[in-house]
Order: sequence, then C-alpha cells, then structure tokens
Amino acid sequence: MTRVLSIVVLITLLLVQSVQAQDDPAEVEEVTEAKSVLKIWSSQIELGAVMTTGNTEQENFKFAVNVVRNAEILKHTGQVTGIRASEDDIVTAEKYYATYQVDYKLAGDHSLFARGAYETDEFSGFEYQADATVGYTRLLYGSDAIEWHAGGGVGSRHSKFDTGVSESEFITRLATDVRWQVSDSAGFKQLLSAEIGEKSTITRSETSLGTTIAGDLAMKVAINVKHQSEVPFGRDKTDTESSITLVYSL
Repeated sequence: MTRVLSIVVLITLLLVQSVQAQDDPAEVEEVTEAKSVLKIWSSQIELGAVMTTGNTEQENFKFAVNVVRNAEILKHTGQVTGIRASEDDIVTAEKYYATYQVDYKLAGDHSLFARGAYETDEFSGFEYQADATVGYTRLLYGSDAIEWHAGGGVGSRHSKFDTGVSESEFITRLATDVRWQVSDSAGFKQLLSAEIGEKSTITRSETSLGTTIAGDLAMKVAINVKHQSEVPFGRDKTDTESSITLVYSL
C-alpha cells in the first residue's frame, strides 16, 4: 500500500508541474481541465527525525503520507504512518499503520463508508492486526471555522499473535472528528475512535495543532494514544506517542 500511495503522490506532483508549465493560449482548455482534476486531489507528506551521537547513539524517525481524492460522489482517503526508533543500533520501536476509506456521499451532509486498516507493531505481541468496517457518517456541526463529523459502523477484526495463533472477532466502530481553523495559519484537530470487539476493544486518540511556516510547509505538534483492553502477557495496554514534525502539502 505504501508503494501505491507513493505513486499517487508522484502523479500529483507531475500534474502540478504540468499545469505550471502551460503558457500557450491555445492550451487554455487543457489547463482548465487539469486544474479541475487537481482540485479533487490533496496530499500531505509528514516527516520527523531525532538523532543523537556520543555516549548513546539514538535514531528516531516518523513519517506519514496522506492522500485524498474528493470527487462529487465518492471521497477516497488513504494514510500510511510509520515510526522507528533505535539505540546503539538496537531497534527499540517499530510500527506501521495503514488505513483506507471510501465515502459514498448522500444528499445533505451524510455518507456511507467502507474502511480497512492494517497495523504491525514489532513490540506489541501481535504480528499484525487488520480490520474492515462499513457504516454511516454525517456532519454534526459546520461553520466557517469548525467542522464536526461523527459516524459508526460494523465489521470484523483479525489478529495474528507472535506465537502464530490467530483470532477473528465482530467489531462495532464509533468515530468522531473535530477540525478547528484557529486562524489563517493555525489549525487544531481531534480524532477519536473506538473499535469494540467481542474479545478486545481498541480506542485511539489523535490531538494535533499545526501552524504554517511558509507557503505549503507547516509544523505539527501531536499526541497519539492507543489503548487496547486485552493484550498478550507482558505487554502494555496503552501506547502514547508525542511528536513534532514538518508537513508539506501538495
């Protein structure tokens, strides 16, 4: 999925360059069509790194790629995030999380969705966890500065443990998304979700504040929390991640 998202980002960049290079009046119609296509697409690339040397050598990396195609009827949203940390050449953290959601827009501010997610965490006790859900979302509140969406659905989650044992369960997914444009250069975001299963419940929270540095470049401060009610023996139920990253919007 990372490869697919990279191709999408590359295509978007090529489209941008193509539009900027068109100066011939005879090609005005083609430029207009290209700009119309670009308005449908939006992407963000997020990077952060901390490296230290000396008595202790540490390397910490975080990346995220977000791609959205928002057309008249369908909205596609894809995201891949990754974190890797090491100390003295020993890996201490490594996890990747990918999601994809397609929304079918209904009349008004309502939509039906289908969503899939895949997560692998080297130190969680799981080889991977994957889930798929379908459901309904709607805009609860909207203004020039604030948008609040919420939704719910049902589906299933498949978990494979490091021991090789696998299990599947029915889940109910609840999610809410609040976005507040604090000023022309700053935005606040709060995402909350809960996937309630027969054997385990996973809740996630992302709280972030982004501010524009220059043009399409911004800085983002975020706190991510994941809690799983039932985990393999010896593992923590709650993971917390605090980060400062640079975000480039395409």
